[in-house]
Amino acid sequence: MDLQTVNANVSRVPFFRFLNFEVQGVDSLRANTEMTFESRHIGNPVMELYHGGIIASFMEATAAIAVHPEFAEVPAKPVNLTVDYLRPATRGPLFACANVTRKGKRIASVSVMSWQTAREKPVAEGLYHFLLV
Repeated sequence: MDLQTVNANVSRVPFFRFLNFEVQGVDSLRANTEMTFESRHIGNPVMELYHGGIIASFMEATAAIAVHPEFAEVPAKPVNLTVDYLRPATRGPLFACANVTRKGKRIASVSVMSWQTAREKPVAEGLYHFLLV
């Protein structure tokens, strides 16, 4: 699946457009994305920090693309998620990398990490499960 097609599919999903992210790399078991900072992503207006729900949603979207990169209209359906917030996400771009750790007939498990300036200093990490049927 080429990046142009994947990004075209991403732009068809209204919430993905709201998040305003782009897929930077994708293969059958991995996706890398970058989200541009927008004022609507702010959760703490005094310190201009990302809202935790925006971070989790961005990571979920990245995980859904890793599970099913060839989606045309509807991305994979999440059934469970766990997110650990490790440090505040400040104004600036946010990156995520999703790795499919297991993909069975009905359920897929995906590990996701999100960071800003250095991959070694993650902002959040999560585990997502998707229904495949």
